Amino acid sequence: MASFLRRLILDVGANEIRVAEVVPDKSGVPVFSQLRSLALGVDPTKPAEFFPALLQGVETLVKGAGLKPGPATICLGGPSVFTRVIKVPVSDPTQVGQMVGFEAQQAIPAIEEACWDFQIFPASEGATGELEALIVAMKRDSVDEVMAAASKAGLRTDMVELAPTALINAFRYNYPEMTTCTLLLEIGARSTNIVIVEGKKMFCRVVPLGGATVTQAIAADLQESFAGAEVLKKAKGFVHPGGSYEDPADEQTSRMSKLARGVMTRLHTEVERSVTFYRSQQAGSRPAQVLLAGGGACLGLTELFFREKLKVPVEFFQPFRRAALGPGVVPAELAKTFPSWAILVGAALRSLPDSPCRINILGSVQKAAVAKTKDRPAIIAAGVGVGLLLLLPGLHGFWQSGRIQGLLSPQVAEVEEAEAALAKVDAEQKKGVEILGLADKALGLEAERMRWPILLAELRAKSLPGMWVTQIALAGSEAVSEGEAGAVAKPGAPKIAVPVLELGGFFETKSEEADSKVVEDFRVALEQGGVLQKVETTQRDTPERSADGKTEQVALKFRMRAEWPVGGVIKVEAAKKPEAK
Repeated sequence: MASFLRRLILDVGANEIRVAEVVPDKSGVPVFSQLRSLALGVDPTKPAEFFPALLQGVETLVKGAGLKPGPATICLGGPSVFTRVIKVPVSDPTQVGQMVGFEAQQAIPAIEEACWDFQIFPASEGATGELEALIVAMKRDSVDEVMAAASKAGLRTDMVELAPTALINAFRYNYPEMTTCTLLLEIGARSTNIVIVEGKKMFCRVVPLGGATVTQAIAADLQESFAGAEVLKKAKGFVHPGGSYEDPADEQTSRMSKLARGVMTRLHTEVERSVTFYRSQQAGSRPAQVLLAGGGACLGLTELFFREKLKVPVEFFQPFRRAALGPGVVPAELAKTFPSWAILVGAALRSLPDSPCRINILGSVQKAAVAKTKDRPAIIAAGVGVGLLLLLPGLHGFWQSGRIQGLLSPQVAEVEEAEAALAKVDAEQKKGVEILGLADKALGLEAERMRWPILLAELRAKSLPGMWVTQIALAGSEAVSEGEAGAVAKPGAPKIAVPVLELGGFFETKSEEADSKVVEDFRVALEQGGVLQKVETTQRDTPERSADGKTEQVALKFRMRAEWPVGGVIKVEAAKKPEAK
């Protein structure tokens, strides 16, 4: 009798995706059919290229396999997978779950942005009163992206498993006779899953080293693109045995083998650290055998390298050791890449009722949704209660405000009348200000109209006999302090523009003394008159004398320059009042 229903499995790696259909036979043994894989062809160092390639790749793979829609399990891996084994005291199952949840909040970074789950295992022998809990988690954004790609291809995802726990399920099902400490190395593209299984105990760790690390080292050393380095690695690559082994004749192959050995040496260091940690924290034994899985393990002489380093038997993991293959699967083709199917097989075996790891990281999302639904009536009732509490003071305040409004209505009317009267006064005041402004403008225009007649009258009154003013011109303006013309300017007074006037004319010549006196007397008279300020002589011709002492010229030119301030007469008169006293 079948113990599980048909299920679709999607294994998403960093550089390759795989899909399969698993159905039970009459005796309940899983039968795998439609095993398909597709290389994404993206550089793992460029995460932005991954999702578009995944979106297209999953749809192409599902349609190419001709898979009908159905419930699906997604298996995810990579360096972003979080694993932690903690110890909790033996207690009621509900309390144990609460304690694990508290520990998960402390251990998982930004747990509210992660999908996570846990499973309780019996504690190590000799550790009485304690249980061991395996916590696994992954960023929710990464899970959502893969689920979106699966949904677009027609897969109905209801289960998401992570690579370490899937590897444990695959090992337990295919190797039930192994009870000694076994090390599982699943070498992927961007990361390696280090899993130690010993009896009922297990240990998981993910390290960011994998097949893509080798490819990146080759690309950097040979100045190749990532895609080109991947092709070279698959065609010529292997792990150099080291020691006294002879180097390959091809120099390029020799360099690639040494680069691969360098990466594997780093991975071996991480393996030793994990074994040491497992033995110290979980009182475990040193691994007695090693099983290699993952696409990165297919690199030549990888098993020889770890056999010499760890000094224990090393074999390739057989994921289909106890599982059956459907009629559409070609065993010869599968034999070339069988270690890379270990994670997909483990994810499929999660459906069996007796699988040791029954972790589904979608459980945290589902539990949160259920909790929200369960608490919804209480939340609604609490909201209604809070609303009533807020409504009662509001009703009282509404009644009180109406009462106060009735008392204040007469005063409000009086204030409104006063405001209306004040608005009328403001309007009349604005009209008065406008009228005064127009009057000032009219006075200014009148003063400007009389300036030239006043100037001409001033020149006629101050002219001396024998002198003619023939030219009057404006020469610009100068900035002076307000009140400077005819009065003492205050410190810091603002500057105003004062027009500058130029005068020209002739004067009769009689003698040198008379010549000088006529022009100077005219200048002094103009400056004292008040219409012009700062009068200065800019030109005065000197008569040319003949040998007998007579002048050769009858009339000589003179030029003067003066400031012509607006309202100068008024300012001068104001300045002369103190002298009258």
